Amino acid sequence: MAISVIVGLLVRNSGEPGRIHEGDAFGVEDGSYEIGIPTAHVDDDVWYFAPGITNRSSEKVTLEDVRPGTLPDGIAFVEARLFDKDVFVTGVPMSWDSSGGSAGDDPSSKPSTEVRGYTVLPGQTLPAEKIVYLHVRITTTKRPLMSEGVEFIYEQDGKRYSQTLSANLTIAAASPKR
Repeated sequence: MAISVIVGLLVRNSGEPGRIHEGDAFGVEDGSYEIGIPTAHVDDDVWYFAPGITNRSSEKVTLEDVRPGTLPDGIAFVEARLFDKDVFVTGVPMSWDSSGGSAGDDPSSKPSTEVRGYTVLPGQTLPAEKIVYLHVRITTTKRPLMSEGVEFIYEQDGKRYSQTLSANLTIAAASPKR
């Protein structure tokens, strides 16, 4: 009996430290959109706006990562970055790609920080003065390509959570290069 209790405790506790729970701090209505990009070619970088979130819980959340919910073969995730909105002088574009975007709007040319460690207080909305862009690279000529959802991984009250919001990116048939 003593051995089975010890084994039971070890099994129950062994998965807990890294376990990610299903989260709901951002509600369900935030973030729904679809972005279509017809100008991206093979080896192009694509940046797209992560959905807006509001911390609807009574506890602060600390972001650990933001990433595409699903990725098809042909789109490689590079990273998510946090930007001050005011670095985009002409306005914040929903998306930008190497073949179709103006050089002045290129997110890679703007100062940014890691998403990891950014705290969203109860009631706080992101974007307010900051925004998150996801950076992907196109690796195939196959079209269409679709990434479904954006996953937010965060820590709250000592536990890790994951919440995927509805936001889709579609890479359509590429228009001829300029």
